Amino acid sequence: MKLPIPRGRRAILVLGVPLGLAAAGALAFTQLSAGAPTPPVPDPGPGQHGPMLALDSRVINLASSATPGAFKYAKVALTIELRPESASFYTLSSDARAKEETAETAKDADDVPLLLDALGTVVSSHDSDSLTSPDGRAALKTELLAAMRKVMGDRAVIDVYFTDFVMQ
Repeated sequence: MKLPIPRGRRAILVLGVPLGLAAAGALAFTQLSAGAPTPPVPDPGPGQHGPMLALDSRVINLASSATPGAFKYAKVALTIELRPESASFYTLSSDARAKEETAETAKDADDVPLLLDALGTVVSSHDSDSLTSPDGRAALKTELLAAMRKVMGDRAVIDVYFTDFVMQ
């Protein structure tokens, strides 16, 4: 006896429902059997900070300005706050903290030339008119944070701080 081939809606029900249930079951199995992701190290709380990676100061040419007599150079030094590998970093003090901070920042020594390049690229795209206002510096800081995160990864960089900013 020959079985008829299902057609139309019946074919969808006969073939689609079991295949859909099998796919849903496989997805649920893989999601439930996977280990829970390790929680990220939290942001520092009040009065705490992560390891600080200080970049050397750089003299950077600014974009040309329409204002006559505008500043042409900026000397900028930046410090990058990094996320530590472990939340216990925040509880360290004194010599133990200094030792751990040195170890944490030494891991990122290879990124320093890329960070300095990003610093120069971002700052040189601004003119002195925009950098003389507090809003302009805040915008620059936001751009620098994005550039540093692009180099080191979003999770590695918490914040950036100007440690020196002079225009001439």
